[in-house]
Amino acid sequence: MDPLEYSFGTGADAPVTWASFADLDLGPPGGVDAVRLDFDGDGLLDDAMWDSDGDGVADRSVLDYDAEDEARYFTDPSGDGTWNAEPPVIAAVHTWRPDPVGGTAGTIDAAAEAGQGGLGNQTYRGFDEENTR
Repeated sequence: MDPLEYSFGTGADAPVTWASFADLDLGPPGGVDAVRLDFDGDGLLDDAMWDSDGDGVADRSVLDYDAEDEARYFTDPSGDGTWNAEPPVIAAVHTWRPDPVGGTAGTIDAAAEAGQGGLGNQTYRGFDEENTR
């Protein structure tokens, strides 16, 4: 499995590109296609960078993917890493896989509507028992 690329920026300078192995399934069932992160600084790994088209580069950011009807999706059409544009309404079934190689999967139904706001900075991406559901 290749790492998923994603980037963050302020819009003033070139964005910084990151690469992490996917650990979350936000698209069609059958494989992991997103990286869990904490964008909003709430201390939970409940946000994600999602490669919705399968090309290895994130094209959607998701805030609170596990919040069912309150999940918020954003795109970065400018390419400056600010992830501040809202795409049309997305409906998805999310499957969280804590271990990309194995482990138990749980399913979260999410009919996501476009939300408000942008993204903050990436924070700790570690995995711990407190953040498992």
